[in-house]
Amino acid sequence: MFIRKELLQLSPCAHGGRLHEIAERRGLKDGDLLDFSVNLNPYLPFDGRDAIAKACAGVDVYPDNRYGRFCGSAAKFCGARPGQIIPGNGSSEIIRLFAEVALTKGDIVAIPGPTFGEYEQQCRLFGAGVRHVKMSDIVKGEFWHLDGCRATFFCNPNNPDGRLMPAGFVLKLADYCRERGIALAVDEAFIDLADPGQSVARHVEGYDNLLVLRSLTKCFAIPGFRLGFGVACREAADALNVIRLTWNVDSVAAETGAYYMDHASSYLGLSREFIRREREWMAGEIAAIKGLTMVPSSVNFFLVDVSGAGKTSSEFAARMLERGIVVRDCSSFRMLGDSYVRLAVRTREENERLVKALKAAAGSL
Repeated sequence: MFIRKELLQLSPCAHGGRLHEIAERRGLKDGDLLDFSVNLNPYLPFDGRDAIAKACAGVDVYPDNRYGRFCGSAAKFCGARPGQIIPGNGSSEIIRLFAEVALTKGDIVAIPGPTFGEYEQQCRLFGAGVRHVKMSDIVKGEFWHLDGCRATFFCNPNNPDGRLMPAGFVLKLADYCRERGIALAVDEAFIDLADPGQSVARHVEGYDNLLVLRSLTKCFAIPGFRLGFGVACREAADALNVIRLTWNVDSVAAETGAYYMDHASSYLGLSREFIRREREWMAGEIAAIKGLTMVPSSVNFFLVDVSGAGKTSSEFAARMLERGIVVRDCSSFRMLGDSYVRLAVRTREENERLVKALKAAAGSL
């Protein structure tokens, strides 16, 4: 086979959002299950049907690989400049692009965990070794754990625990990395559902080692459109826009994304308030369930420690599935152990169904 031997040793990266697969395996329809394993904006759907229909009329023409309209909208959306934007087929493509351009075989990447598994997966594709460090050490300012590494990632808000660090802290981390020649990717995939004021996208021009990742999938609940972007200083962005795949974003997604970002301000403000209210309500309800402990979060998902109910995360997830609820078993998150499940924030009616199932799975009913 023509595939490099080390790549054949990789396993698929675990994710939530496996509703179709789970339903098919159990002989069910998708509508028979309620998916709390995927973290999308639960607020009223953003109506982009007219924009999508208009964009579909142009599918007989290649996308403009400069993506001028998309980059202009993205720049206004995140407080950057159009020349600092790198369009991506989801922020996952930008993660791979970062690994591709920053790493060579034998480089070491520091990954503070527990965090999103794709960082390690994409870095290993390019022959890098991984140093796993504790996220708790990094948020305490113990940046020396990164010394000697070629690159590092910082997820803000972090997945899976929803911890949001202020922009000032992230910039201190960027300063430390710049002084030591460490490339830094800051993943802000969920920041629009937490506090976009803590984004560092507007500060990239002062950092030649910084790439900020943004996702439109989460904040607009459009996972079928693989759409995101990177933000970097102008010189780095120019280089990345040459290196990325040509026509990496289809024209329908690019036009739709631009429309969503152009009309996002009030919608996302209402979304954050909705998420805050539902998250606080859910925290109160879960606190009353014996054996479950909710980890505080800033965003539209949170961790629950199920060890007090005498179950592992996989056992608890199986009990929830018996009640028609899909949750994220977090045992695949390195450094987290087998005691946690991740739950999304959804609508009140759906959240009430979740709480009832949690009580039953924990033995409180």
